[in-house]
Amino acid sequence: RYNRLGSIIRSRCTPVPIEGLLRNSRYRQEDCTVMGLVTDIRSTTNGHRMADLEDPSGSLPVLFHKDRPVFAEGETLIPDEVIGVRGTLSGDGRLFFAEQVLHPDVPINHAPFVSDEPGSAVLISDIHVGSNTFLEDAWNRFAGWLDDSDVSYLLIAGDLVDGIGVYPNQEHELTIPNIYEQYDVLGSMLSDLPSGMVIVVSPGNHDVVRAAEPQPGIPPEFTGKFPKNCMFVENPALVSLQGVMVQMYHGRSIDDLISLIPGAKYEDATPIVAGMLQRRHLAPTYGKRTPIAASREDSLVIDPVPEVLHTGHIHIMGISDYRGTLCVNAGTWQSQTSFQKQMNIHPTPARAVQLDLHTLKPVVLDFS
Repeated sequence: RYNRLGSIIRSRCTPVPIEGLLRNSRYRQEDCTVMGLVTDIRSTTNGHRMADLEDPSGSLPVLFHKDRPVFAEGETLIPDEVIGVRGTLSGDGRLFFAEQVLHPDVPINHAPFVSDEPGSAVLISDIHVGSNTFLEDAWNRFAGWLDDSDVSYLLIAGDLVDGIGVYPNQEHELTIPNIYEQYDVLGSMLSDLPSGMVIVVSPGNHDVVRAAEPQPGIPPEFTGKFPKNCMFVENPALVSLQGVMVQMYHGRSIDDLISLIPGAKYEDATPIVAGMLQRRHLAPTYGKRTPIAASREDSLVIDPVPEVLHTGHIHIMGISDYRGTLCVNAGTWQSQTSFQKQMNIHPTPARAVQLDLHTLKPVVLDFS
């Protein structure tokens, strides 16, 4: 993560290694830039913000002064993100005073690619087949609409079925208590859709694959009833639709980011998804509710910048634009669950987003 995101930041500045900064007195009280992973964030007794920044050579405490505009940037920092900080080192070399924060971010001049050929995609997520709150009638209306449409692609961003044992006492809320049968029913549902349409299927935290991200695609032993026009991808997955790059991610890290980003809430995922793009990472913080598998390469880095970021998980429809990237949270096909009632979360079910690949203009379709 540090190397991949650091290379993006280095293309915009020339950071000094922390060890070199501390050892060389020429940098004392001289404007310079450092870069690293945020390892700790806290407030001081005087109301300032303090963050520890770590690179391969060392670590450094960075102060965000409450009377400076950069203080707002300090408030939105989250653990484990990679940033650059421009500022000055104190005379005794023990503290770095921040003046500007540099994120990997989407370039301001990012111009999304559009397809030369006509075509459209429909984006959905969170079907939850097998749950007693699955909206079968709404799904049938959606399937009927697809029969009469000229949609080229259907993208499903996780939680295909409700699963087994995902949360305590789930068995009392299932109409299909067998995991194989849940996928068989979904396979039959997808087989009834137009055979000329490519269906891209990725898993979520309710699906049969491991919980740790990145998640592998749905295994073959569960997809025997699925039609041949289904393509099974990982979570996350970067999919090209006629050259239009769609970053599919189920979105479990949204739970973590809501608790870390000021102003973020389930009813409006816009700041959360924008935060992913700003940090160029789908799950920036490690060790929270989102389990992340250890691997040599960080598959959750957002690179290249996609035309569309397609998420789900929170069951609430949302569309926004961040520096030319269209952000779509596709809602759900499940009515309010008992857990959501306890949390006072009100889903927006039975929605689909149709995307024109030639213009990247989204249209929300309501089948409720």
